Amino acid sequence: MRLDHHSINLNFGRRSRFSAGTALILFVVLLGGVAAGSYLCFSPSSQGHAQLSCNLPSQSISVNKDASLCSLNDDPVGQTSNGCQEMAEVTGEGDTLFSLLNDNLTDESDCKQVVTSLTSVVRSCLDLPFDGHTVLKPGRSYSIIVDGQGRFLKATLELAPDKVFHAARQNDGIRSWKEEVVLDFKVESLSFRLRGDLEKSLASVGEGKDLASKLANVFRWDINFQSEASWGDTCKVLFERRYADDRPSGYGRILCAVYEGKRTKRKTAVLFNGQYYDEEGTELKKNFLKSPLGVPRLRVSSPYGNRIHPILGSWRHHKGVDYAAAKGTPVKCVAHGVVTSAGWHDQLGNYVCVKHDDGNESRYGHLSKISAQKGKRIKQDERIGLVGQTGLATGPHLHFEWLVKGEHSNPAKQKLVTALRKLPTPLQGRFMIVKQERLHSLDGMTLIRRVGRANLASLQ
Repeated sequence: MRLDHHSINLNFGRRSRFSAGTALILFVVLLGGVAAGSYLCFSPSSQGHAQLSCNLPSQSISVNKDASLCSLNDDPVGQTSNGCQEMAEVTGEGDTLFSLLNDNLTDESDCKQVVTSLTSVVRSCLDLPFDGHTVLKPGRSYSIIVDGQGRFLKATLELAPDKVFHAARQNDGIRSWKEEVVLDFKVESLSFRLRGDLEKSLASVGEGKDLASKLANVFRWDINFQSEASWGDTCKVLFERRYADDRPSGYGRILCAVYEGKRTKRKTAVLFNGQYYDEEGTELKKNFLKSPLGVPRLRVSSPYGNRIHPILGSWRHHKGVDYAAAKGTPVKCVAHGVVTSAGWHDQLGNYVCVKHDDGNESRYGHLSKISAQKGKRIKQDERIGLVGQTGLATGPHLHFEWLVKGEHSNPAKQKLVTALRKLPTPLQGRFMIVKQERLHSLDGMTLIRRVGRANLASLQ
């Protein structure tokens, strides 16, 4: 069939005019749609309406954590909120996992659950016989966190720097695990001036309260930081800082410390063969502790002597020293002895009395909890109970008395040292070398923080 060329052009021209009109209408409609969509995507949502988003939905990733008890896990408790309390201490002579938890937890069922869970993990991870009554080595760090009602939240027990175990409340149960970290130790030095209490002074140079506790523990036979430390005293410390995966993760041992105070003069502590000695090789450990509260942040709220009783309002002779401290602070026995009384004692509330080997007595009042048992022998630095507010008391504190031959005496003025132990002669040569190395690291330090590395092998 033959088509006329002019006819084709004419028909094509008609179709073009129709298409152009249609295209114009479609363009207007499309433009309106784009404008409406842009408004919905980019304008803020009105109150009471769901906000729309033009972004593509992000991919949801499900993380399946390793449920193994011996693996490193995220902290199930996290940071403690207001009202929670953490008891951070080091183990003393005769401490067990059960005694530590039982002394700090009010719920006996919580104590048993934590002991069962934690000991099971220790046994499986270390392949060692271990239960709640296994005696722990002294000086091992531990902490217990409870909420405002005293309910267990978390516990940490450090059997060794590379053997740290945790137990935490999770989903109405107790979960325990071993912390797996790559540990490294660096020896660092620090010099600071006392500005208030020991904990605040170290915080002012960027250090934590754990170092303050360790320092107070080292000098606990020589310095009562509640009554003998003075503003402006100086302290120099050579210590190990622990690093986990190249991140600071706490403190190791204090290798050497020198404290120079207005009331205490110069006190030196050098670690050697697991014990601390002064510059002459005399062991710092003595028959009596300077204070029954081995924490650095305390104050004497009422000294020994006559005073107006804060509740009765009359003049009375105060037969002891009152140490203001947070409820639940551990109270330690100042010397070996036998518990002659443990129970309620009228105005002193929960009360413990210890008859010591030299015939003197120490008494502890207003306790929130008693750990000692009447008739049982108790060791120096062993837990007696916890600070409280029982009996006649306006706030949580420890009332501490000291009796010599049955007569009350001011505890702050007693010279309680009856025997000094010298380093055995065969070890004195090696001790002198270690002492000189460590003191040399501290000599000449100005009162600013100075961090350095040292050869750990030469400082053992």
